[in-house]
Amino acid sequence: MTTCLTSQSNVNGQYKMNDWRELKLMTKALGDIARLAIVYHLAREAEITVTVLTDMLGLSQPLVSWHLRKLRRAGLIRTRRLGRQVYCSLDIPRYQQCLQYLAFLIDPAIQLEELPAGEALVAEAMGED
Repeated sequence: MTTCLTSQSNVNGQYKMNDWRELKLMTKALGDIARLAIVYHLAREAEITVTVLTDMLGLSQPLVSWHLRKLRRAGLIRTRRLGRQVYCSLDIPRYQQCLQYLAFLIDPAIQLEELPAGEALVAEAMGED
């Protein structure tokens, strides 16, 4: 059985390199304890202001904003400004997409026709930040 999780995958369930990049972007964004704590708090509230998150985490506002930027760039959170306050919310469908990608990697019932290998992996590693 093959599965197609995004519109970028073809009808045979073949994943394109961009799908792997998306998973990498999301997992890197989640690869920090402070960002995991932010996700935890956002999963329990519809919206939280940056000010409240700063107090909850016990971190400086610039550091919280930096972590939020990483999560926002990965598409895992949304932000909106209302006056001087910035409100944050978890993008639950995007988070669930990340979980689907991860589940896909370990599902023995799903077989890929081709995995990123060789020069594709080297080129990807050279582009790391």
